[in-house]
Amino acid sequence: MRRTLVDRLVEQVAPQHALQRYAARARIELLHNSLQGASAMDDSGYTSTAGGDSFLTRWFTQPRSAAADTLRRIGDQRGQARALVRNHPLAASAINTNVARAIGTGLVWVPMPHLKTLGWTVQQAKAWAEEVSAEHAMWADSTACDYYGDQTFYGLQDLVTRARLESGDCFSLLPDGAPTAQQPYRLRVQVLEADRVGNRNNVTDNGEVSGGIRRGADGLVDGVFVYRQHPGSLYFGKGSPLYEGDWIVPVGPSGRRRILHHFKRLRPEMPRGVSYLAPVMGLFKLLGDYTDAEVKAAVVSAFLTMVIETPSGTGAAPIFGMQGAPDAGGAGAGQQAGAADVELGPGAVIALGKGEKANVVNPGRPNPAFGPFVEAVLDQLGAGTFIGSELLLKKFSTSYTAARAAWLDAWKHLLDVRTQTAVDFCQPVTETWLAEAVASGRIRAPGFFSDPRMRWAYCRGAWHGDSQGSLNPRDEVTAFLDAVDGGLTTLTRGSWELFGQDFNGVVEQRAADEAALAARGITLRPRAGAPAAQPTRAPSPGAA
Repeated sequence: MRRTLVDRLVEQVAPQHALQRYAARARIELLHNSLQGASAMDDSGYTSTAGGDSFLTRWFTQPRSAAADTLRRIGDQRGQARALVRNHPLAASAINTNVARAIGTGLVWVPMPHLKTLGWTVQQAKAWAEEVSAEHAMWADSTACDYYGDQTFYGLQDLVTRARLESGDCFSLLPDGAPTAQQPYRLRVQVLEADRVGNRNNVTDNGEVSGGIRRGADGLVDGVFVYRQHPGSLYFGKGSPLYEGDWIVPVGPSGRRRILHHFKRLRPEMPRGVSYLAPVMGLFKLLGDYTDAEVKAAVVSAFLTMVIETPSGTGAAPIFGMQGAPDAGGAGAGQQAGAADVELGPGAVIALGKGEKANVVNPGRPNPAFGPFVEAVLDQLGAGTFIGSELLLKKFSTSYTAARAAWLDAWKHLLDVRTQTAVDFCQPVTETWLAEAVASGRIRAPGFFSDPRMRWAYCRGAWHGDSQGSLNPRDEVTAFLDAVDGGLTTLTRGSWELFGQDFNGVVEQRAADEAALAARGITLRPRAGAPAAQPTRAPSPGAA
Protein backbone atom coordinates (compact mmCIF):
# COMPACT_ATOMS: atom_id res chain seq x y z
CA MET A 1 0.00 0.00 0.00
CA ARG A 2 1.64 3.19 -1.20
CA ARG A 3 1.18 6.65 0.29
CA THR A 4 -0.25 9.12 -2.18
CA LEU A 5 -0.07 12.89 -2.16
CA VAL A 6 -3.59 13.00 -0.70
CA ASP A 7 -2.46 10.65 2.08
CA ARG A 8 0.35 13.00 3.04
CA LEU A 9 -1.96 16.00 3.06
CA VAL A 10 -4.47 14.21 5.27
CA GLU A 11 -1.68 13.20 7.63
CA GLN A 12 -0.76 16.83 8.13
CA VAL A 13 -4.32 18.08 8.61
CA ALA A 14 -6.07 15.17 10.36
CA PRO A 15 -3.68 12.42 11.55
CA GLN A 16 -6.45 10.39 13.20
CA HIS A 17 -8.50 10.37 10.01
CA ALA A 18 -5.41 9.35 8.09
CA LEU A 19 -4.99 6.28 10.31
CA GLN A 20 -8.62 5.31 9.67
CA ARG A 21 -8.05 5.64 5.92
CA TYR A 22 -5.00 3.38 6.10
CA ALA A 23 -6.85 0.78 8.20
CA ALA A 24 -9.78 0.69 5.79
CA ARG A 25 -7.51 0.33 2.77
CA ALA A 26 -5.57 -2.45 4.49
CA ARG A 27 -8.79 -4.40 5.14
CA ILE A 28 -9.82 -3.99 1.49
CA GLU A 29 -6.41 -5.22 0.37
CA LEU A 30 -6.59 -8.26 2.65
CA LEU A 31 -10.06 -9.08 1.33
CA HIS A 32 -8.88 -8.69 -2.26
CA ASN A 33 -5.90 -11.02 -1.70
CA SER A 34 -8.09 -13.65 -0.05
CA LEU A 35 -10.55 -13.60 -2.97
CA GLN A 36 -7.75 -13.92 -5.49
CA GLY A 37 -6.43 -17.07 -3.80
CA ALA A 38 -4.01 -19.27 -5.64
CA SER A 39 -4.79 -17.65 -9.00
CA ALA A 40 -3.03 -14.49 -7.84
CA MET A 41 0.29 -16.29 -7.41
CA ASP A 42 3.10 -15.52 -9.82
CA ASP A 43 6.10 -17.84 -10.11
CA SER A 44 8.29 -15.32 -11.91
CA GLY A 45 11.03 -13.36 -10.12
CA TYR A 46 11.35 -13.32 -6.36
CA THR A 47 8.23 -14.22 -4.40
CA SER A 48 8.92 -11.46 -1.86
CA THR A 49 8.35 -8.83 -4.56
CA ALA A 50 5.58 -10.54 -6.51
CA GLY A 51 2.86 -8.75 -4.55
CA GLY A 52 1.01 -11.89 -3.50
CA ASP A 53 2.00 -11.62 0.19
CA SER A 54 -0.18 -9.02 1.87
CA PHE A 55 2.27 -8.66 4.74
CA LEU A 56 5.23 -7.94 2.48
CA THR A 57 3.22 -5.44 0.46
CA ARG A 58 2.85 -3.41 3.66
CA TRP A 59 6.63 -3.50 4.17
CA PHE A 60 7.62 -0.02 3.02
CA THR A 61 11.24 0.31 1.90
CA GLN A 62 13.16 2.54 -0.46
CA PRO A 63 16.30 1.68 -2.47
CA ARG A 64 18.42 4.47 -1.03
CA SER A 65 22.14 5.05 -1.40
CA ALA A 66 24.67 3.80 1.13
CA ALA A 67 25.03 7.31 2.54
CA ALA A 68 21.26 7.74 2.94
CA ASP A 69 20.88 4.38 4.69
CA THR A 70 23.83 4.76 7.07
CA LEU A 71 24.16 8.44 7.95
CA ARG A 72 20.64 9.31 9.12
CA ARG A 73 20.89 7.61 12.51
CA ILE A 74 24.59 6.93 12.74
CA GLY A 75 25.06 9.13 15.83
CA ASP A 76 22.30 7.36 17.77
CA GLN A 77 23.64 4.01 16.62
CA ARG A 78 27.12 4.75 17.96
CA GLY A 79 25.71 5.79 21.33
CA GLN A 80 23.55 2.69 21.55
CA ALA A 81 26.41 0.36 20.63
CA ARG A 82 28.69 1.93 23.24
CA ALA A 83 25.96 1.74 25.89
CA LEU A 84 25.49 -1.96 25.14
CA VAL A 85 29.22 -2.66 25.42
CA ARG A 86 29.36 -0.78 28.73
CA ASN A 87 26.30 -2.43 30.28
CA HIS A 88 25.43 -5.68 28.49
CA PRO A 89 27.72 -8.63 29.29
CA LEU A 90 27.09 -10.45 26.01
CA ALA A 91 27.61 -7.36 23.86
CA ALA A 92 30.87 -6.74 25.72
CA SER A 93 31.80 -10.38 25.14
CA ALA A 94 31.24 -10.02 21.38
CA ILE A 95 33.58 -7.02 21.10
CA ASN A 96 36.19 -8.34 23.52
CA THR A 97 36.26 -11.75 21.87
CA ASN A 98 36.88 -10.21 18.46
CA VAL A 99 39.70 -8.00 19.73
CA ALA A 100 41.32 -10.59 21.98
CA ARG A 101 41.26 -13.34 19.37
CA ALA A 102 42.04 -11.31 16.26
CA ILE A 103 44.61 -8.88 17.71
CA GLY A 104 45.57 -10.27 21.10
CA THR A 105 49.03 -9.08 22.11
CA GLY A 106 49.49 -7.36 18.74
CA LEU A 107 50.40 -8.04 15.12
CA VAL A 108 54.11 -8.24 14.28
CA TRP A 109 55.46 -7.11 10.93
CA VAL A 110 57.68 -9.65 9.18
CA PRO A 111 59.37 -7.96 6.16
CA MET A 112 59.23 -10.00 2.96
CA PRO A 113 61.13 -8.03 0.29
CA HIS A 114 60.47 -9.12 -3.29
CA LEU A 115 63.68 -10.82 -4.36
CA LYS A 116 63.17 -10.70 -8.13
CA THR A 117 62.41 -6.98 -8.19
CA LEU A 118 65.34 -6.11 -5.94
CA GLY A 119 67.72 -8.62 -7.52
CA TRP A 120 68.67 -10.03 -4.13
CA THR A 121 69.62 -13.47 -2.95
CA VAL A 122 67.81 -15.14 -0.08
CA GLN A 123 70.69 -14.31 2.26
CA GLN A 124 70.63 -10.62 1.30
CA ALA A 125 66.88 -10.44 1.84
CA LYS A 126 67.18 -12.14 5.23
CA ALA A 127 69.91 -9.78 6.40
CA TRP A 128 67.93 -6.70 5.29
CA ALA A 129 64.72 -8.01 6.87
CA GLU A 130 66.43 -8.63 10.20
CA GLU A 131 67.82 -5.09 10.25
CA VAL A 132 64.48 -3.52 9.33
CA SER A 133 62.61 -5.67 11.87
CA ALA A 134 64.87 -4.51 14.66
CA GLU A 135 64.53 -0.86 13.62
CA HIS A 136 60.74 -1.14 13.35
CA ALA A 137 60.52 -2.85 16.74
CA MET A 138 62.47 0.03 18.31
CA TRP A 139 59.76 2.42 17.10
CA ALA A 140 56.75 0.14 17.67
CA ASP A 141 57.75 -1.02 21.16
CA SER A 142 57.93 2.56 22.43
CA THR A 143 54.97 4.63 23.60
CA ALA A 144 56.63 7.53 21.78
CA CYS A 145 54.96 6.31 18.58
CA ASP A 146 51.62 7.32 20.13
CA TYR A 147 50.72 10.99 19.76
CA TYR A 148 49.48 10.99 23.37
CA GLY A 149 52.41 8.91 24.62
CA ASP A 150 50.16 6.31 26.21
CA GLN A 151 50.36 3.15 24.09
CA THR A 152 52.78 1.20 21.96
CA PHE A 153 51.99 0.42 18.34
CA TYR A 154 50.51 -2.90 19.44
CA GLY A 155 48.21 -1.19 21.91
CA LEU A 156 47.09 1.17 19.15
CA GLN A 157 46.15 -1.86 17.04
CA ASP A 158 43.86 -3.02 19.84
CA LEU A 159 42.36 0.48 20.16
CA VAL A 160 41.70 0.90 16.44
CA THR A 161 40.10 -2.53 16.12
CA ARG A 162 37.90 -2.00 19.16
CA ALA A 163 36.79 1.47 18.00
CA ARG A 164 36.05 0.22 14.48
CA LEU A 165 33.89 -2.65 15.74
CA GLU A 166 32.10 -0.66 18.41
CA SER A 167 31.54 2.69 16.68
CA GLY A 168 31.63 1.56 13.06
CA ASP A 169 34.80 3.43 12.14
CA CYS A 170 37.60 5.61 13.46
CA PHE A 171 40.45 7.71 12.08
CA SER A 172 44.20 8.00 12.56
CA LEU A 173 46.13 11.20 12.04
CA LEU A 174 49.84 10.80 11.25
CA PRO A 175 51.48 14.00 12.50
CA ASP A 176 55.17 14.64 13.05
CA GLY A 177 56.58 14.96 16.55
CA ALA A 178 59.92 15.98 17.90
CA PRO A 179 62.57 13.21 17.92
CA THR A 180 64.18 12.32 21.24
CA ALA A 181 67.36 10.63 22.35
CA GLN A 182 65.42 7.35 22.77
CA GLN A 183 63.19 7.76 19.71
CA PRO A 184 64.83 9.15 16.56
CA TYR A 185 61.66 8.96 14.46
CA ARG A 186 59.22 11.84 14.10
CA LEU A 187 56.16 9.81 13.03
CA ARG A 188 53.31 9.78 15.56
CA VAL A 189 49.91 8.08 15.43
CA GLN A 190 46.88 9.94 16.81
CA VAL A 191 43.75 7.75 16.92
CA LEU A 192 40.49 9.72 16.72
CA GLU A 193 37.04 8.52 17.69
CA ALA A 194 34.40 8.45 14.97
CA ASP A 195 32.57 11.47 16.41
CA ARG A 196 35.61 13.70 15.85
CA VAL A 197 34.88 13.71 12.09
CA GLY A 198 31.72 15.38 10.78
CA ASN A 199 30.38 18.23 8.70
CA ARG A 200 31.62 21.70 9.51
CA ASN A 201 29.19 23.54 11.80
CA ASN A 202 27.19 20.28 11.83
CA VAL A 203 25.39 21.21 8.62
CA THR A 204 23.22 18.74 6.73
CA ASP A 205 24.89 16.29 4.35
CA ASN A 206 24.94 17.23 0.69
CA GLY A 207 26.31 15.91 -2.58
CA GLU A 208 29.81 17.16 -1.84
CA VAL A 209 30.26 16.51 1.89
CA SER A 210 28.61 13.73 3.86
CA GLY A 211 29.64 12.47 7.26
CA GLY A 212 32.59 14.87 7.27
CA ILE A 213 34.03 13.27 4.12
CA ARG A 214 34.48 15.56 1.12
CA ARG A 215 34.66 14.12 -2.37
CA GLY A 216 35.76 15.81 -5.56
CA ALA A 217 34.06 15.74 -8.94
CA ASP A 218 35.74 12.39 -9.66
CA GLY A 219 34.27 10.86 -6.50
CA LEU A 220 37.64 10.52 -4.75
CA VAL A 221 38.06 11.64 -1.16
CA ASP A 222 39.99 14.92 -1.07
CA GLY A 223 39.33 16.06 2.49
CA VAL A 224 38.28 14.96 5.98
CA PHE A 225 36.89 17.55 8.41
CA VAL A 226 38.22 16.93 11.94
CA TYR A 227 36.64 18.73 14.88
CA ARG A 228 39.05 20.31 17.33
CA GLN A 229 37.13 18.74 20.19
CA HIS A 230 34.70 15.87 20.68
CA PRO A 231 31.10 17.08 20.12
CA GLY A 232 30.03 15.13 23.18
CA SER A 233 32.76 16.45 25.46
CA LEU A 234 31.89 17.67 28.95
CA TYR A 235 34.13 20.65 28.30
CA PHE A 236 32.65 21.76 25.01
CA GLY A 237 32.99 25.38 24.08
CA LYS A 238 36.46 25.83 25.55
CA GLY A 239 38.93 27.28 23.08
CA SER A 240 36.80 27.04 19.94
CA PRO A 241 33.19 26.61 18.82
CA LEU A 242 31.78 23.12 19.19
CA TYR A 243 31.73 22.09 15.53
CA GLU A 244 34.78 24.02 14.34
CA GLY A 245 37.75 22.13 13.00
CA ASP A 246 40.16 21.71 10.11
CA TRP A 247 40.15 20.04 6.72
CA ILE A 248 42.78 17.30 6.53
CA VAL A 249 43.99 16.18 3.10
CA PRO A 250 44.41 12.37 3.08
CA VAL A 251 47.71 12.49 1.17
CA GLY A 252 50.10 15.44 1.14
CA PRO A 253 51.88 16.87 -1.93
CA SER A 254 54.89 14.60 -1.32
CA GLY A 255 52.71 11.51 -1.21
CA ARG A 256 52.93 11.17 2.57
CA ARG A 257 49.74 9.99 4.25
CA ARG A 258 48.17 12.43 6.68
CA ILE A 259 44.98 10.67 7.82
CA LEU A 260 43.66 7.10 7.64
CA HIS A 261 40.03 6.00 7.74
CA HIS A 262 39.43 2.62 9.36
CA PHE A 263 36.14 0.89 8.56
CA LYS A 264 34.74 -2.11 6.73
CA ARG A 265 32.99 -1.17 3.52
CA LEU A 266 29.73 -3.07 3.23
CA ARG A 267 28.37 -1.24 0.18
CA PRO A 268 29.84 0.68 -2.77
CA GLU A 269 30.30 4.41 -2.16
CA MET A 270 29.76 3.94 1.57
CA PRO A 271 31.10 7.11 3.28
CA ARG A 272 31.17 5.93 6.93
CA GLY A 273 31.13 2.60 8.72
CA VAL A 274 28.38 1.05 10.81
CA SER A 275 28.82 -0.69 14.12
CA TYR A 276 29.60 -4.39 14.15
CA LEU A 277 26.67 -4.75 16.58
CA ALA A 278 24.19 -2.89 14.34
CA PRO A 279 22.25 -5.97 13.09
CA VAL A 280 21.82 -7.36 16.62
CA MET A 281 21.63 -4.27 18.83
CA GLY A 282 17.85 -4.47 19.21
CA LEU A 283 17.97 -8.14 20.10
CA PHE A 284 20.76 -7.55 22.62
CA LYS A 285 18.74 -4.77 24.27
CA LEU A 286 15.51 -6.77 24.45
CA LEU A 287 17.32 -9.83 25.78
CA GLY A 288 18.96 -7.69 28.44
CA ASP A 289 15.62 -6.19 29.49
CA TYR A 290 13.97 -9.62 29.55
CA THR A 291 16.80 -11.16 31.57
CA ASP A 292 16.74 -8.25 34.01
CA ALA A 293 12.98 -8.63 34.49
CA GLU A 294 13.27 -12.38 35.09
CA VAL A 295 16.09 -11.96 37.60
CA LYS A 296 14.13 -9.33 39.52
CA ALA A 297 11.05 -11.55 39.48
CA ALA A 298 13.11 -14.42 40.87
CA VAL A 299 14.42 -12.18 43.66
CA VAL A 300 10.87 -11.07 44.51
CA SER A 301 9.68 -14.67 44.61
CA ALA A 302 12.27 -15.39 47.30
CA PHE A 303 10.22 -13.21 49.68
CA LEU A 304 6.97 -14.56 51.18
CA THR A 305 4.07 -12.28 50.29
CA MET A 306 0.53 -12.81 51.58
CA VAL A 307 -2.74 -11.08 50.81
CA ILE A 308 -5.34 -11.02 53.59
CA GLU A 309 -8.99 -11.17 52.58
CA THR A 310 -11.46 -9.49 54.94
CA PRO A 311 -15.26 -9.42 54.80
CA SER A 312 -15.30 -5.66 54.30
CA GLY A 313 -12.31 -5.61 51.96
CA THR A 314 -10.83 -2.56 53.72
CA GLY A 315 -9.01 -3.94 56.69
CA ALA A 316 -5.25 -4.26 57.00
CA ALA A 317 -3.66 -7.58 57.83
CA PRO A 318 -2.79 -8.04 61.52
CA ILE A 319 0.78 -8.94 60.66
CA PHE A 320 1.36 -5.33 59.51
CA GLY A 321 0.21 -3.91 62.87
CA MET A 322 -2.13 -1.40 61.23
CA GLN A 323 -5.58 -0.35 62.38
CA GLY A 324 -8.16 -0.80 59.66
CA ALA A 325 -11.55 0.68 59.17
CA PRO A 326 -14.26 -0.85 61.37
CA ASP A 327 -16.18 -3.63 59.78
CA ALA A 328 -19.94 -4.26 59.99
CA GLY A 329 -19.58 -5.72 63.47
CA GLY A 330 -17.95 -2.60 64.82
CA ALA A 331 -14.53 -4.24 65.33
CA GLY A 332 -11.54 -2.85 63.45
CA ALA A 333 -9.86 -5.34 61.16
CA GLY A 334 -6.32 -6.03 62.12
CA GLN A 335 -6.78 -5.25 65.81
CA GLN A 336 -6.11 -8.77 67.02
CA ALA A 337 -2.33 -8.56 66.90
CA GLY A 338 0.44 -6.02 66.48
CA ALA A 339 3.48 -6.27 64.27
CA ALA A 340 5.64 -7.30 67.19
CA ASP A 341 3.25 -10.15 68.11
CA VAL A 342 3.18 -11.85 64.70
CA GLU A 343 6.23 -13.63 63.32
CA LEU A 344 6.60 -16.02 60.42
CA GLY A 345 8.68 -19.09 61.15
CA PRO A 346 8.86 -22.89 61.01
CA GLY A 347 5.67 -24.38 62.42
CA ALA A 348 4.33 -20.95 63.41
CA VAL A 349 0.59 -20.65 64.08
CA ILE A 350 -0.94 -17.25 63.38
CA ALA A 351 -4.49 -16.37 64.31
CA LEU A 352 -6.47 -14.21 61.93
CA GLY A 353 -9.59 -12.22 62.61
CA LYS A 354 -13.06 -13.58 62.00
CA GLY A 355 -13.76 -13.82 58.29
CA GLU A 356 -10.16 -13.10 57.30
CA LYS A 357 -8.33 -15.43 54.93
CA ALA A 358 -4.62 -15.53 54.05
CA ASN A 359 -3.62 -16.07 50.39
CA VAL A 360 0.04 -16.58 49.43
CA VAL A 361 1.15 -14.70 46.31
CA ASN A 362 3.42 -16.88 44.13
CA PRO A 363 4.78 -15.19 40.98
CA GLY A 364 5.90 -18.55 39.61
CA ARG A 365 9.61 -17.81 39.27
CA PRO A 366 12.06 -19.00 38.13
CA ASN A 367 10.30 -19.35 34.78
CA PRO A 368 10.90 -22.89 33.43
CA ALA A 369 10.72 -21.59 29.84
CA PHE A 370 13.41 -18.97 30.45
CA GLY A 371 16.40 -21.19 29.58
CA PRO A 372 15.17 -22.66 26.26
CA PHE A 373 13.88 -19.29 25.09
CA VAL A 374 17.15 -17.50 25.87
CA GLU A 375 19.16 -20.25 24.18
CA ALA A 376 17.13 -19.77 20.99
CA VAL A 377 17.82 -16.03 21.11
CA LEU A 378 21.51 -16.64 21.76
CA ASP A 379 21.73 -18.82 18.67
CA GLN A 380 20.56 -15.85 16.61
CA LEU A 381 22.98 -13.50 18.36
CA GLY A 382 25.82 -15.93 17.76
CA ALA A 383 25.01 -16.05 14.07
CA GLY A 384 24.59 -12.27 13.85
CA THR A 385 27.98 -11.64 15.47
CA PHE A 386 29.69 -14.33 13.31
CA ILE A 387 31.33 -16.04 16.28
CA GLY A 388 28.62 -18.48 17.37
CA SER A 389 26.78 -18.75 20.65
CA GLU A 390 29.46 -20.92 22.31
CA LEU A 391 32.24 -18.40 21.76
CA LEU A 392 29.87 -15.56 22.65
CA LEU A 393 29.00 -17.20 25.99
CA LYS A 394 32.45 -18.69 26.63
CA LYS A 395 30.64 -21.94 27.30
CA PHE A 396 31.84 -25.03 25.45
CA SER A 397 29.55 -27.91 26.30
CA THR A 398 29.19 -29.74 22.98
CA SER A 399 31.25 -32.55 21.50
CA TYR A 400 34.83 -32.04 20.34
CA THR A 401 33.79 -32.22 16.67
CA ALA A 402 31.05 -29.62 17.09
CA ALA A 403 33.28 -27.32 19.14
CA ARG A 404 36.06 -27.63 16.59
CA ALA A 405 33.72 -26.86 13.70
CA ALA A 406 32.29 -23.84 15.54
CA TRP A 407 35.76 -22.52 16.32
CA LEU A 408 37.03 -22.96 12.75
CA ASP A 409 33.98 -21.10 11.42
CA ALA A 410 34.50 -18.26 13.91
CA TRP A 411 38.22 -18.18 13.08
CA LYS A 412 37.41 -17.25 9.48
CA HIS A 413 35.62 -14.16 10.73
CA LEU A 414 38.39 -13.35 13.20
CA LEU A 415 40.99 -13.62 10.44
CA ASP A 416 38.94 -11.12 8.47
CA VAL A 417 39.01 -8.74 11.46
CA ARG A 418 42.77 -9.23 11.78
CA THR A 419 43.34 -8.68 8.08
CA GLN A 420 41.24 -5.51 8.12
CA THR A 421 43.41 -4.04 10.87
CA ALA A 422 46.58 -5.08 9.10
CA VAL A 423 45.49 -3.63 5.75
CA ASP A 424 43.97 -0.29 6.72
CA PHE A 425 46.07 0.52 9.80
CA CYS A 426 49.26 -1.49 10.32
CA GLN A 427 50.53 -1.57 6.74
CA PRO A 428 49.98 2.10 5.77
CA VAL A 429 51.44 3.30 9.08
CA THR A 430 54.47 1.05 8.63
CA GLU A 431 54.98 2.19 5.05
CA THR A 432 54.97 5.79 6.28
CA TRP A 433 57.50 4.86 8.96
CA LEU A 434 59.72 3.04 6.47
CA ALA A 435 59.73 6.06 4.16
CA GLU A 436 60.98 8.19 7.04
CA ALA A 437 63.58 5.58 7.97
CA VAL A 438 64.93 5.51 4.42
CA ALA A 439 64.84 9.30 4.05
CA SER A 440 66.74 9.75 7.33
CA GLY A 441 69.39 7.22 6.29
CA ARG A 442 68.72 4.75 9.10
CA ILE A 443 67.59 2.10 6.58
CA ARG A 444 69.34 1.57 3.25
CA ALA A 445 66.91 1.00 0.37
CA PRO A 446 68.24 2.15 -3.03
CA GLY A 447 65.50 3.19 -5.47
CA PHE A 448 62.84 3.50 -2.74
CA PHE A 449 61.72 6.99 -3.78
CA SER A 450 62.49 6.78 -7.51
CA ASP A 451 60.58 3.66 -8.57
CA PRO A 452 57.09 2.71 -7.29
CA ARG A 453 57.77 -0.98 -7.84
CA MET A 454 61.00 -0.80 -5.85
CA ARG A 455 59.11 0.89 -3.04
CA TRP A 456 56.50 -1.85 -3.11
CA ALA A 457 59.24 -4.51 -3.07
CA TYR A 458 60.74 -3.01 0.08
CA CYS A 459 57.40 -2.52 1.84
CA ARG A 460 56.11 -6.07 1.37
CA GLY A 461 55.55 -8.00 4.54
CA ALA A 462 53.24 -10.27 6.50
CA TRP A 463 51.44 -9.42 9.72
CA HIS A 464 51.42 -12.28 12.19
CA GLY A 465 49.66 -12.38 15.53
CA ASP A 466 48.82 -14.78 18.30
CA SER A 467 47.97 -18.32 17.26
CA GLN A 468 44.37 -19.44 17.09
CA GLY A 469 44.94 -21.86 19.96
CA SER A 470 44.47 -25.58 19.92
CA LEU A 471 41.81 -27.97 21.16
CA ASN A 472 44.02 -31.01 20.66
CA PRO A 473 47.68 -29.87 20.44
CA ARG A 474 49.21 -33.30 19.94
CA ASP A 475 47.11 -34.16 16.88
CA GLU A 476 47.35 -30.69 15.37
CA VAL A 477 51.15 -30.51 15.69
CA THR A 478 51.46 -33.99 14.21
CA ALA A 479 49.20 -33.05 11.30
CA PHE A 480 51.26 -29.91 10.61
CA LEU A 481 54.55 -31.84 10.69
CA ASP A 482 53.08 -34.31 8.21
CA ALA A 483 52.15 -31.37 5.97
CA VAL A 484 55.72 -30.05 6.24
CA ASP A 485 57.13 -33.49 5.36
CA GLY A 486 54.77 -33.62 2.40
CA GLY A 487 55.96 -30.24 1.14
CA LEU A 488 52.55 -28.62 1.62
CA THR A 489 53.65 -25.89 4.04
CA THR A 490 56.70 -24.54 5.88
CA LEU A 491 58.01 -24.62 9.43
CA THR A 492 57.89 -20.82 9.48
CA ARG A 493 54.17 -20.77 8.83
CA GLY A 494 53.55 -23.60 11.26
CA SER A 495 55.44 -21.77 14.00
CA TRP A 496 53.28 -18.69 13.56
CA GLU A 497 49.94 -20.50 13.24
CA LEU A 498 50.44 -23.03 16.03
CA PHE A 499 52.41 -21.00 18.56
CA GLY A 500 52.45 -17.38 17.37
CA GLN A 501 56.27 -17.34 17.21
CA ASP A 502 58.85 -16.49 14.56
CA PHE A 503 60.59 -19.71 13.49
CA ASN A 504 63.92 -17.93 13.00
CA GLY A 505 63.80 -16.72 16.60
CA VAL A 506 62.85 -20.21 17.77
CA VAL A 507 65.84 -21.75 15.96
CA GLU A 508 68.27 -19.22 17.44
CA GLN A 509 66.89 -19.63 20.96
CA ARG A 510 66.94 -23.42 20.64
CA ALA A 511 70.59 -23.35 19.57
CA ALA A 512 71.41 -21.12 22.54
CA ASP A 513 69.54 -23.48 24.91
CA GLU A 514 71.39 -26.54 23.60
CA ALA A 515 74.74 -24.76 23.85
CA ALA A 516 74.00 -23.76 27.46
CA LEU A 517 73.08 -27.36 28.35
CA ALA A 518 76.17 -28.76 26.63
CA ALA A 519 78.45 -26.27 28.42
CA ARG A 520 77.20 -27.65 31.75
CA GLY A 521 77.33 -31.27 30.67
CA ILE A 522 73.58 -31.71 30.82
CA THR A 523 71.99 -34.15 28.40
CA LEU A 524 68.24 -34.28 28.04
CA ARG A 525 66.79 -37.74 27.99
CA PRO A 526 64.70 -38.49 24.90
CA ARG A 527 61.00 -38.71 25.51
CA ALA A 528 59.67 -42.24 25.86
CA GLY A 529 58.55 -43.53 22.49
CA ALA A 530 60.24 -40.73 20.54
CA PRO A 531 62.29 -41.85 17.54
CA ALA A 532 66.01 -41.62 17.96
CA ALA A 533 67.73 -38.76 16.17
CA GLN A 534 69.28 -39.85 12.90
CA PRO A 535 72.71 -38.49 11.98
CA THR A 536 72.76 -36.52 8.77
CA ARG A 537 75.52 -36.80 6.17
CA ALA A 538 76.49 -34.36 3.50
CA PRO A 539 76.06 -35.78 -0.01
CA SER A 540 79.21 -37.00 -1.71
CA PRO A 541 80.63 -34.81 -4.47
CA GLY A 542 79.63 -37.34 -7.09
CA ALA A 543 76.07 -37.70 -5.91
CA ALA A 544 73.36 -36.62 -8.30
